Amino acid sequence: MLEYLDNLIAGNEDLLANISNSVLITLIFLTVCFIFILFRQKDLNKLDYHREYINKNYVNVLYSSNWEDEDLPVLLIIPGNPGQAGYYQEYMDLLILHCDEKYRACVLSHVGHSPASDKIFNVKDQVESKLQFITSKLEPGTKIHLIGHSFGAYIALKLFEKGIKLEKSILLFPTFDNMAQMPKAANLRMLLNWQTQIIGVAWLTGLLPYQLKSKMIQFYSARFSKNIQDHISITVAELIAPDALKNVFGLASNELAVIKDPDFKLIKKHKDKLVFYYGMHDLWAPLDCLRKLRKAVPDVNFHIADEEVLHAFMFNSCEKVAIKTVEFLTGNTRYDINNLIPNFEMVAAAARADGDLEYDFCDD
Repeated sequence: MLEYLDNLIAGNEDLLANISNSVLITLIFLTVCFIFILFRQKDLNKLDYHREYINKNYVNVLYSSNWEDEDLPVLLIIPGNPGQAGYYQEYMDLLILHCDEKYRACVLSHVGHSPASDKIFNVKDQVESKLQFITSKLEPGTKIHLIGHSFGAYIALKLFEKGIKLEKSILLFPTFDNMAQMPKAANLRMLLNWQTQIIGVAWLTGLLPYQLKSKMIQFYSARFSKNIQDHISITVAELIAPDALKNVFGLASNELAVIKDPDFKLIKKHKDKLVFYYGMHDLWAPLDCLRKLRKAVPDVNFHIADEEVLHAFMFNSCEKVAIKTVEFLTGNTRYDINNLIPNFEMVAAAARADGDLEYDFCDD
């Protein structure tokens, strides 16, 4: 067999050489085309982060354009995980727009995530970082309205537990209930099993110049969504770094271990200052979590997002969520359970799709 292959190759050397040359020319052509397409992408400037020194660590913070007006109450936005503030740039800007600049706002990155650190920070560290920011960076007597997204909602509840005075706390797609048991936890465990390989790829991309890396992310992001905003591409470029990913994975692993049964007594105590905003198909905070919450705290203030609003709303629904957030801030709005009854079949269908048949929003 080997002799036959040797004779075949020997008899077709010119043909093989031509094929090799054609393949090489094709690869060079495709590479040139790809580089040309990349450099047609516009340059992405880095975000206007302010680097704050908090609890012996640096943390990147985004401030609204009216931040210097110290007479205004503060909207403090706490991210989920990943905890780069850049994901929330558009959301923060829309909040200020829709509230007619009656508030000033900031987004506080998670320590270790932005800027990335070679030290790994856990859930307790993230809570302490937010606590220190409030006590050391905000003026005494400042009225604080806290907006916690996903894991940020857990941090918000912990700040109530630690005695921080908050005017109101709006919890968007909140993950504070037995994270290890949520439908999405299996996907997260798979990512954690592959974290060494993922971090290795991030290390390789780190060898590229920042502008080239951000252009590649912008190019591939556009394949998935034509409406991807520049600040998202920039923030993803920031995330794809070994130390940032180590902190994201480290925090995620600790969340699965630490976030267990909710403190319903704490929620009941502060219910008048809390608004819970759930998604229709959110597999990190499924509607069963809302059912449990309403059973423990019947008169809790809750709302359900439109069906198309995803857990990671920053990618597709900033405008809708910003408008709803301003409604929660400026009025004592409550979800009218009677308005839910005509749409109960849709909500029940969502529950069944999420694998839970026990929803009953009308029974207290």
